[in-house]
Amino acid sequence: MQIPPTTLPDHDRRKYPRYYVSSLLTLAVEDESLRESIGLGEPGDISLGGLRVRNLPACPRVTVGDRLGLLLVDREDALSLRAEVVHRGTKDTFGVEFRDLSPSENRAFARRHHATTLTVGRK
Repeated sequence: MQIPPTTLPDHDRRKYPRYYVSSLLTLAVEDESLRESIGLGEPGDISLGGLRVRNLPACPRVTVGDRLGLLLVDREDALSLRAEVVHRGTKDTFGVEFRDLSPSENRAFARRHHATTLTVGRK
């Protein structure tokens, strides 16, 4: 199911531009404190600093401050990231900020992010 892009505010407090994701990316989400899977969702928009999680069935159980393990998966590769929930967007979405990225993880994400933004629209 393809969800149309949402309108993003004209003013943005973010350090990095965000991009709406319409490609086939899956996001496996784990609660790091409980060491248990929360489920599969999708990235809604993404930047070098974080992303918005959507379509996660367990979304109502996620709260601001939760530390999550994320596995960003496409058809060819997977990238493991750590993040913290920094806000609730709607009852079905929340935003995370990436945490503790090593230099190699940062480079890997930047390469993946650059490839992804070639196929998605900038907001």
